[in-house]
Amino acid sequence: MDQIIITKTVKKFSDLIERNKDSRAYSDFKEGINEGLEIAKDTFEENVDKYMTSASGADPAAKIQSLQDRFNLMIDTMTVKEKPHYSQDHLDGIHEGFERSKKIFGECVKEYYSP
Repeated sequence: MDQIIITKTVKKFSDLIERNKDSRAYSDFKEGINEGLEIAKDTFEENVDKYMTSASGADPAAKIQSLQDRFNLMIDTMTVKEKPHYSQDHLDGIHEGFERSKKIFGECVKEYYSP
């Protein structure tokens, strides 16, 4: 896979994550959402080379689905360890942030890999 497209995908995903954070976050839940989005972004950036380069195939729809499935699996297998200062609302927010990151990632890959 072309390194330029990978770099653009990382930048676009990072930008989309930042735009989807709640800047008015004042509750544990909203802070958790922002943290979940940030964790998803960082995890993707750390694993992008092995993640994106292994996606192959000529069919763009199959490639998009494969990338989405891999991202979802990566997010679904993450565990968040409870910290003493995390409330249940904060933890629920982190998981909501993970779910939102899946949708954001789907938008991102469709832009770069659609025919």
